[in-house]
Amino acid sequence: MEWKRKYMTELAKAEDRDKIIRLYESAIEKVNTTSVKLGWNINSYPNESFIDSAITNNEMYVLRDGEDIIAAGVVNHRVNPEYDDVDWEVKGPKERIATIHALAVVPDKQGSGVGKLFLKDIDDICKRNGDVAIHLDVIDTNIPAYKMYIGDGYNEVSCIKMYYEVVGTRDFWMMEKVL
Repeated sequence: MEWKRKYMTELAKAEDRDKIIRLYESAIEKVNTTSVKLGWNINSYPNESFIDSAITNNEMYVLRDGEDIIAAGVVNHRVNPEYDDVDWEVKGPKERIATIHALAVVPDKQGSGVGKLFLKDIDDICKRNGDVAIHLDVIDTNIPAYKMYIGDGYNEVSCIKMYYEVVGTRDFWMMEKVL
């Protein structure tokens, strides 16, 4: 008997848009009731325009459980200018350093290992695409995400002040995983 994996990570399709929006809405609703306080708001980030652009540009990945989307995140090679001031182990070439944005897991799967499984799949996708490292930032109040990344082999390179329109200037942990 052939083993079949329960979850599948793949690029999002246009018809996934509404499910992805609902995923982000539910994740934002939950996080706004905790001490994490990401500052996310579906009207500003990650908003419909962000989601549509990521799907169109083949940057939005989803983790499926059958017909359900249980995690989503964007993988590309775009970063804030502050990334240039970080003392990364892998500094380039920049087109070979992936960045993860807006990774979210549906609330009823948070803490179950789904996020870590999704990260492993993203690692594998990045390796297949020729990336040599993954860089990302984690807002300083998002301890659960920080612990997940550390548990997945990411290193905290530094903590810097960075500006995002949705949250203003805040402290962010700069995380790196060499592939």
